[in-house]
Amino acid sequence: MVAAAALLLSPLAAGASGPGTATNNLTNVSGGYVADSSGNAEATSNAEFTVTAGTLSLNQVPNIMLGNVSVKDIATADTKLPVASGAPTAGTAYDGNNTGTLNVTDYRGDNAGWSLTVGMSPFVSGKAAITQATLNLDQTPGSLDNSATAAPKSLKLAQSTVTNGWIASPQLLWDAAANTGEGTNTATTATSSNLLVTKQSNVVAGTYDATLYWALQNAPATTPAT
Repeated sequence: MVAAAALLLSPLAAGASGPGTATNNLTNVSGGYVADSSGNAEATSNAEFTVTAGTLSLNQVPNIMLGNVSVKDIATADTKLPVASGAPTAGTAYDGNNTGTLNVTDYRGDNAGWSLTVGMSPFVSGKAAITQATLNLDQTPGSLDNSATAAPKSLKLAQSTVTNGWIASPQLLWDAAANTGEGTNTATTATSSNLLVTKQSNVVAGTYDATLYWALQNAPATTPAT
């Protein structure tokens, strides 16, 4: 037993020109690897780094400002309101920006994909309400780090009820399939977006606000057929 222990502690002789193995390498051979007429001395070593995972984040959502309209317009015909510049003066939502910007970043490093939905509550002004309105929402794609990422969809968002603090019928706006959606993903509300208000003879004058509900999920909404 003593002889065996002594053998384990003894430096190994260079029996070859390398490269080394787990048990016989340049850290424990004596004299190193020899380069001579029989061949080169060869060695291998390691280079290593770690990529740390980040997060999937919803960073920016847009306020949707719409052009002004008269009581006469809505009382006599269906009326289309174009998107406009400016900032909301009322409403109870606080996350929106006034530049029309939508931004999602995915730095998880798992290439799993993601999906983004949006829904719209009814338009109200105090106790008054717009009975029927549809937001035609178009998004212009901006910066997409992965060029394979699909563009946002064009949606027709009808007014939907809010149940337990969240919208009842959201729609899929952006779907990043597996192996897409990584990095930064930006879009902007397109000028082609508009609000179609159905004729309402009893419309009440006032400033009307609706809430947009955005939800980012950590997986695609659709799975391609195999």
